[in-house]
Amino acid sequence: MKQNFLPSADGYDQQPAEPFSAGSIAETQLATPEGAYTTFRTYERFFVLNLSRHFSRLEETSRLAGHPVQIRRPQLKSILSTIVADYGEAESRLRVTVDLSRTVGDLYAAIEKLSVPAPALYQSGIETITEVMHRDNPKAKLSGFLAKAAEAKREAGKDYEEILMVDEKNDILEGLSSNFYGIRDGKLFTAEAGVLSGTTRDYVLGLAGELGIPVILEPVRIDETGMLEEAFITSTSRSILPVTQINGVQIGGGVPGSLTRRLMTAFTADLQRNLEALRDNNGIA
Repeated sequence: MKQNFLPSADGYDQQPAEPFSAGSIAETQLATPEGAYTTFRTYERFFVLNLSRHFSRLEETSRLAGHPVQIRRPQLKSILSTIVADYGEAESRLRVTVDLSRTVGDLYAAIEKLSVPAPALYQSGIETITEVMHRDNPKAKLSGFLAKAAEAKREAGKDYEEILMVDEKNDILEGLSSNFYGIRDGKLFTAEAGVLSGTTRDYVLGLAGELGIPVILEPVRIDETGMLEEAFITSTSRSILPVTQINGVQIGGGVPGSLTRRLMTAFTADLQRNLEALRDNNGIA
């Protein structure tokens, strides 16, 4: 059973309030005030990739929304560690939301069992479609966008792993819950303006630099998808997931390409170096 944990007034000095159950994190959002949010997964139960960056993004989004909030990180890590321990799953997916609409600064934490794409999809790649839409405040991760994304998925008529957002110029911006990348002539293209700077995106762009893959911070146009040699998306739950079809157009040879596979291998090999613990070395939250 998935649960939503509601911290007390300032989210730190008291124990979280009694949780309530829901079917998924998406359902708990219906009872959570609008605000800044970040979503991440655990590794080895109590470790998170680039956890500090997630906290920084909460602060950055709050500032961009006009309600600056400072995250007291040791206290929040302690609360999250307790939530993960009590939940009892081997790996979890968490969402932390900072209230920016009711009692500014209140924190809400939701947890559910981690669900990742089937291993076969990493071997075959996924099919995606595009939708003309965008974030109103693209550099801010605001929970008001979640309802808009859910509606786009409902209207798609098929359960796509991801839907890519495009702007009025037909530039591919990002996915509803991911960042998008195209590879052409050995160069990696990804939009910079008008997209959320995902924590996994920052990590993958760093890996690309280490592997000597040129990064061009420019979007891929829809009419250029047929010229792509490879494509993939990234997010905290998916890591790097190849894309082999967009709007029915095959990407490259229709299978994950060599540079995408190199990045996937480097991601796995380098992961341990960037994991941050929710608990200290003594196992104490």
